[in-house]
Amino acid sequence: MISNTSSSRGFIKWIIIIVVALLVLSYYGFSLRTLVNNPTTQDNFGYVATTSVTFWDTYLKQPASYLYQDVFISLIWRPAIDNLTKMKNSEPTNVQTDAPKLPNPVPMPN
Repeated sequence: MISNTSSSRGFIKWIIIIVVALLVLSYYGFSLRTLVNNPTTQDNFGYVATTSVTFWDTYLKQPASYLYQDVFISLIWRPAIDNLTKMKNSEPTNVQTDAPKLPNPVPMPN
């Protein structure tokens, strides 16, 4: 199990990396405000945002919705929750009730 201190160290490490990167950019005279306020940069981000939304709506939305609703929710999530509830209530799970029943073995004569 990952301890809380190692995850907070990773977070602190990223904050230090970002601060150092900003200091290096500042040292070389690079201004993030100028870059962000630049009309070309804003136009590029607008283009990427519009294109991404169009691509999602045109190509990815329908398959992603199918995978989420018909595959993940129907075939994985609901059966898992159902079986966990049955286990909590000490009832037999779907695997136990749906498994084929084998006949009792008959001993072979010597």
